[in-house]
Amino acid sequence: MSEAYERERQNNSRLDELASKVSALRGVTIDIYDNARDQHVIDNSNEIFSSFSTSLKGSASRLGRMA
Repeated sequence: MSEAYERERQNNSRLDELASKVSALRGVTIDIYDNARDQHVIDNSNEIFSSFSTSLKGSASRLGRMA
């Protein structure tokens, strides 16, 4: 009976260790996802500002020709 109890205790201990590692991996995965999403927002903002800059240059050029 003692040997079975010891094995069960070891299994529970290893299960707790595994749960801790899975939790840490989940946290890292969430951080990677958040960073990727933030990078997408930054890239999208960069594209929007670039497009705005091009439009503004075109408008300024047209105004210069009108003056």
